[in-house]
Amino acid sequence: MKYLFLSLATVGMMFFIDQLLIETKTNIESQNKLDDMIEIVEEQNLNLSKLQTTIKESREISDLQSFISKINGYHLNMQEDDKEHNRLKFDSDRQENKGITESILLVRTNQQQNRYQVIYTINMTETTNKTTPEVLEVYKEKVNSITNELFTEDAQYFSCVEAWEDGIIDIVRFIDFVKSRLKMTIIDEVKEPHFNTWTGFTPNWENKLKQNDEEINVQIAVRERIGDRTTITIGTPILIHEY
Repeated sequence: MKYLFLSLATVGMMFFIDQLLIETKTNIESQNKLDDMIEIVEEQNLNLSKLQTTIKESREISDLQSFISKINGYHLNMQEDDKEHNRLKFDSDRQENKGITESILLVRTNQQQNRYQVIYTINMTETTNKTTPEVLEVYKEKVNSITNELFTEDAQYFSCVEAWEDGIIDIVRFIDFVKSRLKMTIIDEVKEPHFNTWTGFTPNWENKLKQNDEEINVQIAVRERIGDRTTITIGTPILIHEY
């Protein structure tokens, strides 16, 4: 019996370690992509203005109160989001550090199956030309902590950086630099007056989505404001906020 207990404990511990490694690997990949995007901004001498990471997952939560208790430092507000479909929504916002804001959204999508959509978003705004290493470290620590507390290896990570430059930039030169830096293949391009977007794929980043049978995992938007500044947004696998 003693050996059976030890065997079961060993198997359980190995499963826990494997699960932790999978979640850590996913989070590290997400943070490496963010580092790549920040480096592109800095190498092009652009002014960083915003970082954003959103983590999304649809999952079964059988014990809601136990799940909520894992969310340290947040006060979740419950709302009756949709009485007709018996939906519950919990949301919370937090700003503990200068320039960093966080939000958690928990929406019940199926009462019978205890299915919930869990969405965590963190934003960092910058007022200087370069990211403060200490603030970026706090940003990464928060993403890592929330990953371990609320999400599994099935979670989807969306990250983007926003930067700007006075006046109009050389768009062709900038896109050529990004293509070379990320080994990026352009899948789709949209050109409008003073506004351009590119959708593509880079083998440097593992996560990807399908668009018209093509794999994509990077989007870029450039908006020119004549006489003022040009705003550049880079996101993976797609941009999920207005630009």
